[in-house]
Parts: sequence; C-alpha cells; structure tokens
Amino acid sequence: MVTQIDWETAWAAGIGEMNRLSTTNYWNQRAEDYSDMVLASDCNHGRNILNLFEKEGLLQKDWHILDIASGPGAITIPFAERVGRVTAVEPTERMAAALMSHAQNRGLSNVEVILKTWQEVDEAVYSKNYDLVICCHALWQFSDILSQIRRMEAVSRGYCCLAHGFEAPSETLKLTEALGINEGEFDQFITVFNILNDSGMYPNVDVIDYTLNRSVTSAVTSVEKLVEKHRPLNYRDSEIIQEYVQNHANEGIYQVSGRMGLLWWKVA
Repeated sequence: MVTQIDWETAWAAGIGEMNRLSTTNYWNQRAEDYSDMVLASDCNHGRNILNLFEKEGLLQKDWHILDIASGPGAITIPFAERVGRVTAVEPTERMAAALMSHAQNRGLSNVEVILKTWQEVDEAVYSKNYDLVICCHALWQFSDILSQIRRMEAVSRGYCCLAHGFEAPSETLKLTEALGINEGEFDQFITVFNILNDSGMYPNVDVIDYTLNRSVTSAVTSVEKLVEKHRPLNYRDSEIIQEYVQNHANEGIYQVSGRMGLLWWKVA
C-alpha cells in the first residue's frame, strides 16, 4: 500500500512553532547582531547565490530583483552591485534601516525597500515586474507556502529561487544542545522540494557552501536572543554562551560554516 503524503499539511505543522516565535519584534531586536554578521561575512551566502546564477549564464545587468525578507541585505547588496535594480521586501524597521545604510555606504543607489511582510504586498500591483524573485532563509514565515510561492511566480517575468540551509553548522548545534534549545528537526528544504514537484514546478536543485563571520559580541548576543525566543535567559546560560564563543573565536572573530540548498526555476 502506497501512502500519499500531504506535503502542504506537513509543512504547516512543521513550521508552526518557528512561525509563532519568530515575530517582527524578535527580528527588530536581532537587527544589530545580524547586520554585524552580514557585514563581517561580506554577504557570503548572497554572493555564492549570485555566483550560481552567473555560472548558469542567466544574470543580466538590466535585471530587477525582488528579495523577499531581505534582512540587512545579505542577498540584496551583492545583487545590487551587479544588476540594475533590487527591491527588498522587509517588514522590520531596524533591518530595513540597516539595509539602506549598508547600500549607502557601498555607494549603491539602486536599492529600495517595501516595508511590509510579503503577505501584505499586493502582487497584482507588481505583476511580472521582476526578473528574479528570491526568498532566502525565510520560508518559515509562510504557513500557506504554496499560495505564497504562486504569488512569487505572479510577480516574476523570469525566475524564482528559494534558498534554505539544510545542513546546520555543527558549532551552532553543539551550543544550542548545551543550552537545551531544540529548534526542531523538521526538514524545510525537502518538504518545499516535494511541494514544488507535486505542483508541477520541477525546480533545479543546487547546493552552496557558506561561511559566516561575526564579532564575539555579536555572536554572544545572537545566541542570547535565540534563548530568549524560547525561554528567559539565566546566568548559567550567559556563562555557557560566553565560554563557548570565546573558545571558538579566532582573533576576535567567531566563524561558522554550513550548506544551503537552492531551488530555482523559470516561471512559465
């Protein structure tokens, strides 16, 4: 007997707790430390995604990119350095401000921000407006994932790309385990891949490696905020975090490496 899996239902159940805890207020609090990581890493994973599209011979100088849930610009900045225009969708004011500050500091005048969640954006207004629509590390925002992907297709005249880490950095796992924090083992990447295939989209699949650098202060803050997302932070937590980060830092820089899966396809 063959069991038919309802991947959309599995998705909604799997990301429910993360969706509930990762509020706009939480990401506003994370703006400073997350920006530190993006800058110290020189937008590493964004550049690697950009390199993939260049390697495929797809990226054009006159492209207009839509970066959904942009944060401080890990995707937006490297693409803005190569294409005509990038529009970022980012609902948190401090993240959006950090993005525009980074763009200004790099002399980029081709970046704009829509200060909304993607769900709040009226796709009819932007129908077939973008050459590439990308959403990286933010799919958990969408409990109705397929309808949101269809909306991404509606505003794209070229390609869509969904990116998500599928091999968590071992350093991160060791630290969260020591703190008793379990972010869950739900496989977002495989679930979205199956949703796309069941819906007839049949994406290309690629894997990129990435390296993230950040200051010790930034690393400590990021983990403390992660703990506070789940429960109150206590003195012992702070001791564990400080000791672990200090012991794994090199010349004041804490570095982790991971792998990210990319699903991308040409919109019909």
